[in-house]
Amino acid sequence: MPQGPAKKRNEIVSIAYKHAQKEGLSSLSIRSIAKECNIAIGTIYNYFPDKAALVTEVISAFWSNIAFSPETRTCLNYQKGENLITFCERLYNTMNQALGQFRSNWLGEVNSLDPRTKQKGREAENACFEHIYTSLEKVIQADSAINQSALDAIHAQDLAYFIWNSMYNSLRREETNCSSLLSLLKLALYS
Repeated sequence: MPQGPAKKRNEIVSIAYKHAQKEGLSSLSIRSIAKECNIAIGTIYNYFPDKAALVTEVISAFWSNIAFSPETRTCLNYQKGENLITFCERLYNTMNQALGQFRSNWLGEVNSLDPRTKQKGREAENACFEHIYTSLEKVIQADSAINQSALDAIHAQDLAYFIWNSMYNSLRREETNCSSLLSLLKLALYS
């Protein structure tokens, strides 16, 4: 039974993603991916105009897997009854593990990509971060233990951005936890 275009495109991206995880982004070649997919080289060009477009999709798949895959979605989504501190710990650990893989596999290679591919990668990264902001905001609003006067002083959305930006900076510095941030949040938000 022949595959539909979307299914074939997803298969190509999936195989390219797995290949890049093992061998790195720079090892991606249209020829090797076509061979692994059991298709002609020209077939890949029906879905991706050039290698940069395929690499862009692989980077996008990385960020989508973090934010929306069944394995991590539960780690990035608010769970009823959860407090902000517990959510932040879980979020930080999930992102630390995912970004650790990114650093070891692709970080150096991403810096050498063409500007268009980098920009598309940033757009996928931003979609993941928007999902995180939304989840943080939901947790903040649902956490009944947070002092309301503290929330009146700063909007939940602003606090969500502050928390994620602080966490992201810690992750970029490869810190193993965000205990200082969590201690400050406890002091500032809970009475």
